[in-house]
Amino acid sequence: MITNGVPISKIVEFTCLAPKDIYKKIGFMYDRVIDITARREECFENVSWVKVGRRFATDSQTLHLNWPNKRTRAKIAVHHLCTAHANTGYIMAAHVGLDPDVELPDVEAQMIAAEDFQKPRAFRRQARLWSQTEFKFYVDSITRKIALDPFEAPEVKPDLQLPHRGAMLRQDIMQFAHALLMRKLVGKSDDRCIFNLDMDPGLAISFISAFAPWIAQGRTDVISVSFDQNQSNDQRNSLVSEGKMALQAVSGMNRRQWAAMSAGEAAEALDDIVEKLIVDRSPGVPVLWPFHSKSEPYRSISILTDRGEMPPDRRARLMRLATLRSVDAYFHKVRSNLRFEARPAHTPSKNGRTWERHCLYNPETMMKLVEIYRFTHNWMGKPNAKNEKTPAKKLGLAKGKIHPSDLFAQILDFLIFHHLS
Repeated sequence: MITNGVPISKIVEFTCLAPKDIYKKIGFMYDRVIDITARREECFENVSWVKVGRRFATDSQTLHLNWPNKRTRAKIAVHHLCTAHANTGYIMAAHVGLDPDVELPDVEAQMIAAEDFQKPRAFRRQARLWSQTEFKFYVDSITRKIALDPFEAPEVKPDLQLPHRGAMLRQDIMQFAHALLMRKLVGKSDDRCIFNLDMDPGLAISFISAFAPWIAQGRTDVISVSFDQNQSNDQRNSLVSEGKMALQAVSGMNRRQWAAMSAGEAAEALDDIVEKLIVDRSPGVPVLWPFHSKSEPYRSISILTDRGEMPPDRRARLMRLATLRSVDAYFHKVRSNLRFEARPAHTPSKNGRTWERHCLYNPETMMKLVEIYRFTHNWMGKPNAKNEKTPAKKLGLAKGKIHPSDLFAQILDFLIFHHLS
């Protein structure tokens, strides 16, 4: 129910369990998921990236926590950064921009004692975390125009604290740590890697810094990709038609001729066309992809590791394969299947506030549910699908699906063994 769109309040109603018992079970599942994932992902060194594919896609989405104070009723934006393996959809790494094990007053006290506020942020001892002062300023800025009804005023509490425990991470610190983890996961292989990144300067700097030795050896390519996410479905369909007509015009082949080609032949023909179109482009200059796709209209591509020495045919192939579809598809599943991350509805009665009753209050619970969902996506697949190849099986880390009964049977055996011993 947790990973199929049922809010926690409804799980309490359906199962007749107390909320505290639901949260205990979430913690129990999280511990088992972390244990299994850690053991299985040690096998990354045995993966043949040449065989399964060497491309990865990295992007971030914004998750939200409710701020339960009646004076604000704000939603706190939290970054969810993921890297997906392009061919299999396996989510290699997923990070949420929160540290649930610290408290803002403690962070503030440590920063004052270390005189961090008198130093540039890069030289602070607590540079990875937001201070309580900075966080309060953020909350005030997003709630400045929100008016409070006089009848709500008596219930206002003057203190501002993050729900329960936790502090927010600096986005640039999280991005660099994420890039370092990716280097660790694929670092025991000599295969070339290709990272397609969202066009975020901080993300590009993090990956280029983390993989600098590999880039110098020509073992890694870093590509920035952006597209217009605000197009409607009708607009996207119209752009796809325009892209097909542009392809037919520049190639001199009609739709039937393209349809008669195999996938490999069509890819080679498209690479030849792109190579001619970008022959005069300077290295590193963004290229607007002329043949629109529905998922990524107005796609812009920049090969950040291209020094001009790259063969033209390879440059064209990298541009054709530069896409964020694998990670964006996962983000869509997260929005659809984790009820607390569905986009909130805006109504006049909310008076501009975007507080959502199904959102979470506790940063630690958010991190646990995000990791549980990553496990179900990678290893368990769809509940009722038969003979489905999960991302882990496609990658070669598993021989088949992990079913809920299998997962909890392993847990029961583990508990019985330790009880008897």
